[in-house]
Amino acid sequence: MLASIIYWAIILVCIAWTAVSLFFSIFYFSRKEFGNLWAFAFFNVMAMVVLAIALVIFRTWGFGVTQYSSLIYAILGAMGGLTVLQAILGREPKVKTA
Repeated sequence: MLASIIYWAIILVCIAWTAVSLFFSIFYFSRKEFGNLWAFAFFNVMAMVVLAIALVIFRTWGFGVTQYSSLIYAILGAMGGLTVLQAILGREPKVKTA
């Protein structure tokens, strides 16, 4: 039972983090604060690592949890795509010196 709670908690937290990251990415992009996008890209990578480790643990050790790995792969793909967009859009324009 505890393994199932941990499994779904990790999935739900990553879904919530993806939504929050997308919201603040749009917010900071609209205000042209591009440097903040890099921080969200870094935290997305950290969340993806945690999700991938959970996937490996639950697939390898089999805690008797009904696994929906396609959902985890979809979340990893969405977070990966968002991270790439944040990294591309987070570049600061170079300041031209006179």
